[in-house]
Amino acid sequence: MATMEERPPMEYREDEIDLGKYFAILRKAWWKITLLSLAAGVATLLYMFTKPNIYQATAVITPEKDEKRQSPALGALASFGINVGGPSSVEDLESLFKSNDLAVRVFKKYSLWPIIYGDKYDPVTGRIKTSPNRLSGGEKDRKPLSDWDAIRAAKGRLKLSVNKKAGTVSVAFESPSAEGSANIVKYFLEEGKSRLQEEALERSTKNKQFIQEQIGKTVDALTRDRLYSLYGQEVEREMMARNREQFGFRVIDSPRAPDMKVRPQRGKNAMAVTLFAFFFAIMGLIWFRNNRWVKKYWCNLASESQDQK
Repeated sequence: MATMEERPPMEYREDEIDLGKYFAILRKAWWKITLLSLAAGVATLLYMFTKPNIYQATAVITPEKDEKRQSPALGALASFGINVGGPSSVEDLESLFKSNDLAVRVFKKYSLWPIIYGDKYDPVTGRIKTSPNRLSGGEKDRKPLSDWDAIRAAKGRLKLSVNKKAGTVSVAFESPSAEGSANIVKYFLEEGKSRLQEEALERSTKNKQFIQEQIGKTVDALTRDRLYSLYGQEVEREMMARNREQFGFRVIDSPRAPDMKVRPQRGKNAMAVTLFAFFFAIMGLIWFRNNRWVKKYWCNLASESQDQK
């Protein structure tokens, strides 16, 4: 029988990383990497100076204490199918200030476009001014700012933060004007309370009308007494809704004009871009030197230039 030759075991060696080689590459090109990183940082800083300062004003509100109390007797109204309205909560206030209807209402009642866009807004035409060198479209092709523009502007600039533990809602707005941001927050608070007041008054009016109809249809004396009691409670609720200062929510911290901008953070952005460009240049240089296809391309290019000479 033929004996099988024993083959020596094959040794597998992992590719070793020669750090000295990489340090040698970086030592020769460190000044190029530094100049490239600084150039990227300076360019970012110059670009950030073209962006306007943005200021944020904030107000803190909480549901009114009186609105959280509800008489047990009002359960009878719910049994008749009447919407008696529940106590205000932070979730209700959050939904109120996030609503598109409130944003459109504020933008329509108050002139907010000059605050948001500044000189870019033309109050005569109601449009955003366009550059005369614009290639596509012109001033006549642009439509006046609509309700959808107000909704998009509010969603991008109105900031809400809910603290359920403390029972508070923070309402903030960002704009290029410090005083304008504070005024816009006041407008939202004012119109939010007006909307809550209008809804409560409308609800009380409908409830009183329904109770009056039920009183006219009811013969039982005990039921009529209960309906009269409910009618009196609705009158009381309507009277409380007209007390504007103590209805809906209470302002804990009123909005003030900020003395510092929230963005852009020009120095931080420039520093971040500089560091990113520095590490990106290092990784790019190492990849470029180790890429076989690139080496082959440059070798062929060098040989062709020598042949032409």
